[in-house]
Amino acid sequence: MRVLFVTNNRFPPREGIAGHIAGLARALRDRGHPVEVLARGRRPLGWQSGTHEGIPYTLYPFPPLKPFHHRLTRPLLERWLARNAHRFDLVHFHLPLLPPLQTNLPRLVTVHTPMLTDTSSIPERGLWPLAMRANARLFSRGYEQWHLDRADILLTVSTQVAGELAAHYRLGGRRPIVLPNGVDTRFFAFAPLERREPFLLYVGRLGYRKGLERLLDAFARLRRDGLHLVLLGEGPLRRRLARRAQALGVADRVVFPGFADRRGVRDWLQRAACLVHAADYEGFPLVLLEAMACGTPIVTTPIGALADLPPRPPLLVARPDPESLAATIATLFEAPGLTALRVAAARSLVERAFDWSVTAERLATLYGSLFREAA
Repeated sequence: MRVLFVTNNRFPPREGIAGHIAGLARALRDRGHPVEVLARGRRPLGWQSGTHEGIPYTLYPFPPLKPFHHRLTRPLLERWLARNAHRFDLVHFHLPLLPPLQTNLPRLVTVHTPMLTDTSSIPERGLWPLAMRANARLFSRGYEQWHLDRADILLTVSTQVAGELAAHYRLGGRRPIVLPNGVDTRFFAFAPLERREPFLLYVGRLGYRKGLERLLDAFARLRRDGLHLVLLGEGPLRRRLARRAQALGVADRVVFPGFADRRGVRDWLQRAACLVHAADYEGFPLVLLEAMACGTPIVTTPIGALADLPPRPPLLVARPDPESLAATIATLFEAPGLTALRVAAARSLVERAFDWSVTAERLATLYGSLFREAA
């Protein structure tokens, strides 16, 4: 089957949804299903094309005229879909933030994070979070509902997201299929604890609802000589976080390396003493699975992905407050034997249940069901 992935994220990947798309595209390609990606470009005018690790992609123009940018890109995307429909057997849309798009191709829709619940979970104050919540209610929710109504197959990345869709959107009696994120366990190889360096690691966007000020507060409470905190990523809160680190007296031990590609993320994960995920809300972050594959100890707040892990997942869960985060991180250093057992169990779990090959096999079966039903 020839598959088209459509996303509002930038490609090649710089954030989680595009990372999901790239990982899934590689695994599907390995099973004989060629995938092409149609993604948002950086230019307000002009189309671009290229390849990323053998995955062909086309980037559409994206005028930065919010909240009308989706209306402006819709006719461009629909014309492209009409001209190129003969090259594909189906189209797989990855939400959020795609405008309504007409096509005669069979359509799958994966909801990664519904914008209504995503933006409502932002605890940070200010005009920009307020505008994001308003945009979700006035525009994004309607666009999402349009895609949900027309999906031949509806997928989500976590049980939590499936529940959010049932609570806040019209599903017409359908139950979304949960197809979680995956990880390339060969690429994200296991690195033993004795090779680790004394730093805590965060990987992701330096943006809202990520709990990053909470993480800085927790780090300031830890009294361990030589321990550093690495905030790996890019985003609008970079300067604000640097000011917060300065105010807490830990600026000399907090590092902002900027964006890292997949190889860079793997290198940091294989060296980190611990990955800390302090978010207020997430659908199913890729980095948790990547850290589990690399053998990196994990401390996380109770995000949605936990519902799709075993009842006693091989990671530590802290309450979303600085005191609990700091205390939970400290237990990793105080009980190295238990930490070693935990990371070995995590590696075994992702190999068994979350390798991209497992996810791609399930998805290819779903693709095939569209054509079996049509016949």
